[in-house]
Amino acid sequence: MKLMNYDTKTLIMNNLRTTEKESVSDGYTHRQYEILCNLIRQKNIEKKFFDFLLNELYDLSDWKKLTYDQAYELIHILTYWNYKKERK
Repeated sequence: MKLMNYDTKTLIMNNLRTTEKESVSDGYTHRQYEILCNLIRQKNIEKKFFDFLLNELYDLSDWKKLTYDQAYELIHILTYWNYKKERK
């Protein structure tokens, strides 16, 4: 390849190695399971509330059927939920 026929950006981009995206598993990961368990203990989340969230958000009755993305979203919701807000 003659270097004088290409601009610098093209030469740099042609010299990069390709990366393979790590496949995300279909289900939740073990670490997500641990995080969910810790959140449930720390925030004193009742089974009734947890089942309500699963049913309303993902139309699931068994949390073991969560996908990776759903588990991630559920962790985010449980982390930032306002537990002190009064419900009327």
